[in-house]
Amino acid sequence: MRLLRIAVVASAVIALGHGGIASAMPPSVTIISPLNGSRGNNQTPIFSGLEEEGSGAVKLDIYEGSTTGGTVVQELSTELFSIGTWSLELPQALMDGTYTAQATQTNLASETGVSTVTFTVDTVAPTVTLNSPESPSDNATPSFAGTASDIMPVTVTIHDGATAAGKLVSTATAAGTGAGWKSSDASPALSAGEYTAVAVQDSSLGNPAGRSPPVTFTITSPPALTPAVIPPPAPPLASFKWFPPVPQTGQTVSLVSSSTDADSPITAFAWAITSAGAFQEGGSVLGAAFSTPGTHVVRLRVTNAAGLSSIATETINVVGHITPLMQPFPVVRIVGSYDAAAIKLRLLRVQQMPAGARVMVRCKGLGCPLKSASRRAITTKHGVAPIELKGFERSLPAGVTLEILISKPGEIGKYTRFKVRRAKLPERTDTCLNPAGTKPLVCPSS
Repeated sequence: MRLLRIAVVASAVIALGHGGIASAMPPSVTIISPLNGSRGNNQTPIFSGLEEEGSGAVKLDIYEGSTTGGTVVQELSTELFSIGTWSLELPQALMDGTYTAQATQTNLASETGVSTVTFTVDTVAPTVTLNSPESPSDNATPSFAGTASDIMPVTVTIHDGATAAGKLVSTATAAGTGAGWKSSDASPALSAGEYTAVAVQDSSLGNPAGRSPPVTFTITSPPALTPAVIPPPAPPLASFKWFPPVPQTGQTVSLVSSSTDADSPITAFAWAITSAGAFQEGGSVLGAAFSTPGTHVVRLRVTNAAGLSSIATETINVVGHITPLMQPFPVVRIVGSYDAAAIKLRLLRVQQMPAGARVMVRCKGLGCPLKSASRRAITTKHGVAPIELKGFERSLPAGVTLEILISKPGEIGKYTRFKVRRAKLPERTDTCLNPAGTKPLVCPSS
């Protein structure tokens, strides 16, 4: 049996305010569907909700935008509803966009209840883009990237040939993020050739699937593998140094191998002390001496565990025997004064010399107090004592020459000449003395 409700009992909710004064409360009206913030592709959604029975018709206004400040696009109302509920279906389809729906109900006391929801109508396919992969490329399993507006998975279909109408030969997939995406590698792998890819994303709202513009790319054959060429074993690298760098005749020279081999240990050393001499087996270090000055060619042959050898050749410059300079080198100290005809010598001293050194003073010219004097340096508890030549510490006329010779066998000594001049400072000359202790010579440079 079908029952038709034909009467509505008017009523109002009365509440007590401050001081017991009665005040009317607005009716309670609520939009249940669609949900606030929802998105869907239904352009004529059914609106339903709860109302306060007996408070009058429910009016529904649809505004453009996310607030009720937009333009009203549809107005609906209903007086026929089940007890405590209401429902309205839009008579006209909504275009894609965001809307705000407001339900109102006014009771007999002219109090109005309000309920508002915002919702979006979306009937468009997702927007999908596909970036071009590297092309040409020998990567047979390329991955892809792009953007997609929905959160559904993205599938990249790869077709044989220059258009998407070609045979589907491979795919790649990516998770949908609502923004950028990056796919897995294409599977199965592609052979060399031309291909076209399209990115596809289904709509989470049930709208048509979104498709990117096609992208064409080329896969090339991978470069042919060239068998590795194994180089033949390399011989060792022979080299050596010597110490001292400039040896003297008769001096022992240390010949030291600095040879290297990156692949095999060096197992044998052989030395030739002349350019044409035979190699003689030895170690990595060899002592040798050269009896004559000049250039001497020395060779080293080294052999590794693989039996490979190499030879290093060096030229060593040998100098003659160098007589050492007396150490410490003596100091001749002379103190006095002069006038127009003579000098008055107050001090003639030799100091800072090695023990055993011989000091000889020779006097030449008229007015010499002594023709010569000789002393030898001795060692005391305080070291080598200086030698003072008291016999010459007196007045010496112009024209007198003193020669001081400090010598020691096998060493270069000290020579000082002191010539008295008229009305001038005496002329002093300091140089070296030959090892025989007889005549001056130029001091060596080092």
